[in-house]
Parts: sequence; C-alpha cells; structure tokens
Amino acid sequence: MKKFLPLFLVALVATATVSAQGLRYGITGAMNVANYAMEVEGISFNPDSRIGFRAGFRMEMDAPFIYDGFYFDAEALLSAKGAKFDSSSGEDAASVISRPYYLEIPIHIGYRYMFGQGNVGIFGSFGPYFGVGLFGTNKVTVAGVETKPDAFSSDGLKRFDFGLGLRAGVAMFEHYRIYVGYDWGLIDVAKSGGNKINNRNFYVGASYMF
Repeated sequence: MKKFLPLFLVALVATATVSAQGLRYGITGAMNVANYAMEVEGISFNPDSRIGFRAGFRMEMDAPFIYDGFYFDAEALLSAKGAKFDSSSGEDAASVISRPYYLEIPIHIGYRYMFGQGNVGIFGSFGPYFGVGLFGTNKVTVAGVETKPDAFSSDGLKRFDFGLGLRAGVAMFEHYRIYVGYDWGLIDVAKSGGNKINNRNFYVGASYMF
C-alpha cells in the first residue's frame, strides 16, 4: 500500500498535466454521520454517531485510456467528524462529544455508466483519503460541569488521518451528482497509549459540476 499510493498520485498528476481534456471542476457538499471504532484498555465499544458536514471543491478527469467510462476524481473538503459517548456512570458520570474538523483530500478512481441519451447514469468509485486536523473541541461534561478542551490537545487526537473510501450514486444532465459513501479510517488517531480510535464516516451528498 505504501508503495502503491505515491505511484497512484504521480500517475494522476502526470495524466492531468499532459491532457486537460475531460477535466471538470465543481462544488460538493454532504451530511456526515460520523463515528469512531474504539478500544479503551483493550475493550471495544461503539459510541453514538455525530451529525456533521463535508463541503468543498471537486475535480473529475475522464480516463478513457483505461476504458471508456472510467474517471479519476479528487476533492478538497472541510469535514466535521467525531462521536458522542459516555465514559462512566453513577455520580461521576461523564459524557463526551468529540468535534474535530479536518481538511480532507479523497482521491478516487471510478466508473460511470450513462443510460439512453446520456442524461442519467450511475457511478461508483473507491480510493484513499488523506486528512489533516485543523481545529475542534471536545465537549466534556462531568458531574454537571462542562469544559471544552482542544480536540487535538496532548491527550486528544492525532492530526493526521488516512483511510479508504467507497462511493456510489447517480449522475444527471452532465452537471449533477447525488451520492452516498463510506470512509474507513486506517490510522489509530488516539494519542493516549491505552486507547485506540479509528474514524468511520457515512455520508449523503450532492455535487454540481461546471
């Protein structure tokens, strides 16, 4: 995987540089249903999802040199992730809402099939994403006392994230994309040695291509 990704990126950039034919730009936005896959001291549990968003710019490039219908896409997104969970019970009950915000760059290879006159089609894509934590807070409530420490503090989350994503949807009238997708974080983003946290995110969104 580590050897494949640099070659994939170099091929994508080189191809875009050699020929701009079939290169399109657009805007995109989606609703995130984010969560964590967590282990605390070796015990796995699933916290509650947090509703967020992702929004930014999108690029698509046709790749007929692979096969007619294939394409590459890349996005630059501001993405709100996190989760909600209770860390204890009783008088010392504590609840935490993790609210980190990332700059995310997914790079996918996809296939699009258009029906009839080409006004409506379906597509699917997959590929890696790269994330860098920008800002965010954790809303921590313990015995009724609320604090908001930095999400990327020394005992919080690592700033770099990496994972794989899948996406499928409908393309309409050249300009419109409606899609659903899911991202699996492959990096443990917890700084604390006794914990393990991987980002998970389901999203529903739409794009407009110019």
